[in-house]
Amino acid sequence: MYLCRRCGLAFEAGPDALIRLQPLIAGITTELAYPALVRYLAVWRFEAKVEVRGKESRSGAPPEHVWESVRRAAAPAEPVLYVPAFAFGRLVVQQLGAGLVQEQPRLELTEGVPLEGPHLSVLSGDTSSAGDAADASEGPGFGTVSPVRLAKADAEVVAHYVYLAVENRGTIDLRRIDYELSLGAAHLIFIPAVYDRRHVRDSGWRFLLREFDRLVA
Repeated sequence: MYLCRRCGLAFEAGPDALIRLQPLIAGITTELAYPALVRYLAVWRFEAKVEVRGKESRSGAPPEHVWESVRRAAAPAEPVLYVPAFAFGRLVVQQLGAGLVQEQPRLELTEGVPLEGPHLSVLSGDTSSAGDAADASEGPGFGTVSPVRLAKADAEVVAHYVYLAVENRGTIDLRRIDYELSLGAAHLIFIPAVYDRRHVRDSGWRFLLREFDRLVA
């Protein structure tokens, strides 16, 4: 995937030509203070429907109870499934993808590609520098805007892995599951986040979204 900041589009290499996409940028909605250095992580968001036909686990809960909790979090909207597109690491995809699916954040979206450079908008009361949380040179390996390493077709495959990560989080001792995952319309979205090694449960990332504020110590 190639990003053009001049026109605010993304391009994917197709068999005969470039395929043009219109990315979206999620606004910062956190109510907590955050460091000045903000990064934007590429994720795919899919409309999704899940049918769980059977599940074997120690909890004995109904097979569909995990996805039903996702549906409740998304209500009154329909649930969506997120696939991180900026990294290949198993834990990164699992932790961040499952976290977004479970929280079903209400995103405030605008069209375009984020600009490179430091984000200097800091909430009142936060006078820290980005270095107070983590050395900006560690961890991400990119600047303000992440690369897009998964095209839509790749993300559709990885979506199954993310869904199973959600099931594993919500089911004690998941042993077997028989399910069908149907994916609908997809959007490439850049979500604001800061890198901080203290957020171990989320691979060192904190999403700057209000739905994740309660997870910040």
